Amino acid sequence: MRRNPIAAILLFGLLVSTGGRAESDVVEIVSPKNEAIYDDAFASLVVKTPPGKIKRLEIETGEGRLYIYKNSPKSGYYCKSVKLKLGENNITVTAYTYDNRTLSKYVEVFYRSEVYEGVEDAPYGFKKIYFHNAENEKLCAKCHNMNPDFKKSQKKIIKAKGALTEDIQVLENPQDSNCYSCHEALTSRKNGHAPSVNFMCTVCHTGKTGENNLMDEGKSRYIQPDPIAPECFKCHERVEDIMKHNRSDHGPTKLGRCNKCHNPHSSPNPFFLRKPIWELCTTCHAEKASGKHIINAFVFSRNRGGHPTRGRPDPSRPGRELVCSSCHNPHGSKGPFLLRTTGSTPFKVCKRCHKK
Repeated sequence: MRRNPIAAILLFGLLVSTGGRAESDVVEIVSPKNEAIYDDAFASLVVKTPPGKIKRLEIETGEGRLYIYKNSPKSGYYCKSVKLKLGENNITVTAYTYDNRTLSKYVEVFYRSEVYEGVEDAPYGFKKIYFHNAENEKLCAKCHNMNPDFKKSQKKIIKAKGALTEDIQVLENPQDSNCYSCHEALTSRKNGHAPSVNFMCTVCHTGKTGENNLMDEGKSRYIQPDPIAPECFKCHERVEDIMKHNRSDHGPTKLGRCNKCHNPHSSPNPFFLRKPIWELCTTCHAEKASGKHIINAFVFSRNRGGHPTRGRPDPSRPGRELVCSSCHNPHGSKGPFLLRTTGSTPFKVCKRCHKK
């Protein structure tokens, strides 16, 4: 069979020209990367499109949410914080051009959580991918200042109170932070952590690693150490002091993993916990939910079941519900079983409610 060299050359030229056109028209999801793992409910989505060619952009997430843009930025970049559901999320971007073409792209990401069943670990192939490295920041630097420079911004002092044992200096206007425009959503929930809602992000995101994530060293300018407790203790000395003098310890706090129970950004729950208190405790301690562990024989017969562990007013803390932490201190105790008492006798804790 004879080959036509001229036809081959023409075909090659056609492929090259088509490839060039396709490359210029492509929709690219710069972030998040496919099969990335997230540990909070929001992802910063960055979409690159052909500049000036898009009349409408639609973004659909695992939450079933649809974000719509009807204008095309000159830069061709769209940036949006999108909400994730626990587990696997498919983020689909569809762009409609002025010449009536449809361009589409999608990525799969995984929102994991240690305190929700079935999403503690991501499927095989998914991995933690960090955004803030030199290559990615170079793309964003065309529009964004990528350095968290607080020197030029006005500041105020938050006085120590409650769990906060050190005064901290924060921005007068959090919007002045260069982190704000991309990460505002992380602080949108009802109860926020002071460094986060004031966008003093580098208080925790030090760029350093800890014993549990040494293998990730250098992967991000703003990585945080794991365990995180040494950073927490810079503001929460009272909790550190409790832990130093404990008779009984709680696993997560003993291991320095404060962020297992607390969301360091914000949460709909008190104390920015990852779940309401009772639900959070019984995630690991399901056998204690019935209350049968509390002076079992006497209480069981009197209450026709166990001691209540929720759903009643807390006599020791007026205005609050009776929950596990009414009797137990999750940060540790000088008494047994994490009880809010001292010494070796557990029954002292009963007097918090039972005065007679």
